[in-house]
Amino acid sequence: MIRSLMNFLAFNTFVLLLPVACFAAWGWGSPDEKWLMKAAFCALGPFCLDFWYLIVTHLVLRRQSSYLMQALIIIGGYAGIALLLKERVIAF
Repeated sequence: MIRSLMNFLAFNTFVLLLPVACFAAWGWGSPDEKWLMKAAFCALGPFCLDFWYLIVTHLVLRRQSSYLMQALIIIGGYAGIALLLKERVIAF
């Protein structure tokens, strides 16, 4: 039980801090770190965007957020990443 809670918290912390890690790796990281952050951004970027949306709406604006809006953010995020990959803005 404790292990699963710690894994959950570690994953959420990593996802919330993903923009900081990506910018740091892209600016000062080795080629392996840059590749890892590109892959993490492509896989977890929409979840990061959704988590930040939840933080802003619940803690800052004191509003409820709908599941539809969260789903649209995640689907739109993956569609945006697909477009970035298709246009070769992000290349591996």
